[in-house]
Amino acid sequence: MYIISMEQLFFTISFLYDLVPESLQVRLTAEIEMINENTCIVRDIRRIHMEESPLLPELKLINNYGKWVHSEGSRESNISKAVGEAIDMHRSETMKYRNQKKDSG
Repeated sequence: MYIISMEQLFFTISFLYDLVPESLQVRLTAEIEMINENTCIVRDIRRIHMEESPLLPELKLINNYGKWVHSEGSRESNISKAVGEAIDMHRSETMKYRNQKKDSG
């Protein structure tokens, strides 16, 4: 079980998004708000280092048995998969850091 602390409720992710699978990618960033351990709101999806309006509307994603899917319809898409992988990586790195800190303290 993954327990969310206050500093983990809101975080920023960066990820590669395939515009054209395996041939054209763009590096994006997004703000994540974790509602609980399996549900998040994804906001402000934009290209890294670009001052522009968000490229996509706000998304609500749910981790459904290891797959990040859209809350409406429970379907996986390229964007939910890319965002979900970045969230999972962030959570893994956060847990690794917390364990190292606990072991050294």
